Amino acid sequence: MLTEEDVVARVSRLTVTRLRVFVSQGLIKPEEDGAPAYSEADIARAALICNLEDEMGFDEEDVPVLLNLIDQIHGLRSELRGFVEAIDALPPDVRTTVRLRIEQWRRG
Repeated sequence: MLTEEDVVARVSRLTVTRLRVFVSQGLIKPEEDGAPAYSEADIARAALICNLEDEMGFDEEDVPVLLNLIDQIHGLRSELRGFVEAIDALPPDVRTTVRLRIEQWRRG
């Protein structure tokens, strides 16, 4: 786990104050056992927030909505991966039936 200083050192345009604002807004949720402890995922999220605000010009109030949408996409991708693995485990004839049903559904 990483400290605030570690995160700030690895994310350009990030200060300890700005990081603490992200945490207070609930945008980043470090583990709390005494001092906050940050993960690699927290670093990536901090960098994303900085990019959204600084490089892409999104307003601070837009960022939570964007992060929520990104989190939803990530969750859906994970669920889809699970469906694909489940389908891959089916017998070949059942996989063929599933594939044909999906093709029929796509055609409407």
